Amino acid sequence: MSDLVDERNGLAVIDVKNLTAEQRRGMLELLQSCYANVSESQFNRDLDEKEWVVLGTDDTSEVWCFTTMRRLRVNVDGERIMALYSGDTASRPDTRGAATAAGIRLLVRKMFHEVTLNASNADRIFWFMISSTFKSYRLLPMIFRDYAPGVERKMSGAETRIVVELSKVKGLSFNPASGIVRLENPSIPRALSNEPEREGDDDPHARFFRSANPGANEGDRLVSLIRLTETNLTPLGERMIALEQEQLAG
Repeated sequence: MSDLVDERNGLAVIDVKNLTAEQRRGMLELLQSCYANVSESQFNRDLDEKEWVVLGTDDTSEVWCFTTMRRLRVNVDGERIMALYSGDTASRPDTRGAATAAGIRLLVRKMFHEVTLNASNADRIFWFMISSTFKSYRLLPMIFRDYAPGVERKMSGAETRIVVELSKVKGLSFNPASGIVRLENPSIPRALSNEPEREGDDDPHARFFRSANPGANEGDRLVSLIRLTETNLTPLGERMIALEQEQLAG
């Protein structure tokens, strides 16, 4: 397929194998500015196992945002499950807002592009997400009607079994009782803005994240599982994939 692009915002979905040395270096520098305990060797190992990068660059070719992704496949309870796993993600603080929203929109478009391409060889397709900050977790209720875990419900036994198998494939240490992934050598989110330390405490989703992942500041990740279907999208999510649907129809 041709790469998905958003030329206005300098965004594109790029195969990992097609990244230039300059782009990889820019991604590493951005990640290190957003997270502590990020080594070049670990970054390269993690990147090389991914398939795609949603990459944002400015007029000087500086990387201002990126997120990585790969497919995982398992068989659970007699079903063929495919999941899109999100890896390292970072954005420059001065771009957070409309520009970062464009990057999220392209990520969602890419996921639903893969849903269309893989519909015949998977019974169900999910987004398998691990969150180190409430801001990344907060995207879920904005884009999807149903996801787990959250304010509305816990992860079901069937969903937990799927996560257990996906975690085995990915090599993640997942605790089904807590819903937490504990990495062997985790990157730690840095404080990169003037936002209050407890920003979002009036938001029930932020409060849930903090209660569910009390070790976030030490690098613990909260696991989420989201069914990728058009009926599971909020009105905002529907708008995000509208352009992709137009392109496929064309």
